[in-house]
Amino acid sequence: MARKPNQQARACDERLTRAFTLLGKRWSGVILGLLLQGPAHFAVLARTIPGISERMLSDRLAELTEAGIIEREVIPGPPLRVTYRLTEKGRALGPGLLKLGEWAELYMAPARRPGRRRLPVRTAN
Repeated sequence: MARKPNQQARACDERLTRAFTLLGKRWSGVILGLLLQGPAHFAVLARTIPGISERMLSDRLAELTEAGIIEREVIPGPPLRVTYRLTEKGRALGPGLLKLGEWAELYMAPARRPGRRRLPVRTAN
């Protein structure tokens, strides 16, 4: 039995809400973008993402791991190291994230601050 358009819209809205609830959290997109480039150690992620605390990074990685988007591998030490990589489910996000990035580049340019004018650049003769 086919769904009615209203039911389809509601189901789509529920799926998108779940996806954006997870992926829309601060830092999640940055973490996924980095892991799209390949596996990374926790310390590398912490150094690469300016402004994120280790606690916040740990929380986001745990959420993404629980959702099955990334996997965590503990490499015994000393020193103990932890590597994160995208799962198949996470890699499947790649094309969509790249398209979303292209869209953001075109349509989400940083807004100018009101009251601040750009002065022309002067060059020496």
